[in-house]
Amino acid sequence: MDERQFVAGSQATWNRLAEAAERSSRHGAASLGAHDLKRMHEDYRTAAADLAYAQTHFRGSAASAHLNALVARAHAELYSAPQGRISAVWRFLASGYPRLVRRRWRPIVLASAVLLAAALSGFAASYANPSLARVMVPAQVRDLVPEVGRSERALVSPAESPVMSAAITVNNIRVSFLAFAGGMTYGLLTVYALLMNGAMLGVLAGTAHQAGAAFDFWVLIVPHGALELPAIVLAGGSGLLLAGALLFPGDLPRGAALRAVTDDALKLALGAIPLLVIAGFIEGFVTPRAYGTELKLAVGLISAVLLTAYIALPGRRTETAAREADAESSELSAPRIRIL
Repeated sequence: MDERQFVAGSQATWNRLAEAAERSSRHGAASLGAHDLKRMHEDYRTAAADLAYAQTHFRGSAASAHLNALVARAHAELYSAPQGRISAVWRFLASGYPRLVRRRWRPIVLASAVLLAAALSGFAASYANPSLARVMVPAQVRDLVPEVGRSERALVSPAESPVMSAAITVNNIRVSFLAFAGGMTYGLLTVYALLMNGAMLGVLAGTAHQAGAAFDFWVLIVPHGALELPAIVLAGGSGLLLAGALLFPGDLPRGAALRAVTDDALKLALGAIPLLVIAGFIEGFVTPRAYGTELKLAVGLISAVLLTAYIALPGRRTETAAREADAESSELSAPRIRIL
């Protein structure tokens, strides 16, 4: 059978399982009753077999992604032990979020490429024409940008640092939420947010280099930028994930394709908030202070290393066990799949 026939033949079971999982999530498994709980378990086993079939015959398809999310959610409702909200949030931040970032790496890499391309373009343009900075940057920091031929002062002085830091923080928070929500505009606002933020960074950097204040500029940006910029990229990746489901739903209805990724997209965006909080703390208590430049750069470097380790390492053992379980499930389900 082709993918369209596969989806049509199983859609009713999947919808019923999704409704049961949603009800269990909202009101607890006890709200289902014995009959509904038994049927949910049967639907879960059917969906798990369908997932194995889809991973074998339709790998990488929208149907496979939808089933993967559905089976994972139903499994959590059926077999996970009850836990407090604080414990659940902690477990998500400790290992669930890094696994999610690694699993959804494609839209995140795409968001990074868009931001980097805009930053490089802004740098080249403002280096060639520094007056462009006064057009590109927010009004809050416009007066801090020197006009070529009228000022020879550095781009940023210690007294001005808090003003620029606050403006950049507000801008990045706004951009992060815009990047996530912009996914519902088929990614147009997401790409716009990434382009504008990258271009602003590039324009300021180009102007600083042209004015001979490059070192001072990067001392200002690096300590908190090591976390702020990845947070914006993560939010942008979440928006592009939503946009991908709208633009390329595959054989699923567009609404079903969107629902299949909404949970992951929202978690990606929410997981970026702690990075912005930590970056804001660094901006308020490290960036504007009269600490040595070496210390400020070290804060940025350490932040970047810790963030990289956080994204790359936690949850690896769980992922390996899950892959082994999937392989075993596929083997056990093979006779049934061949009958289908």
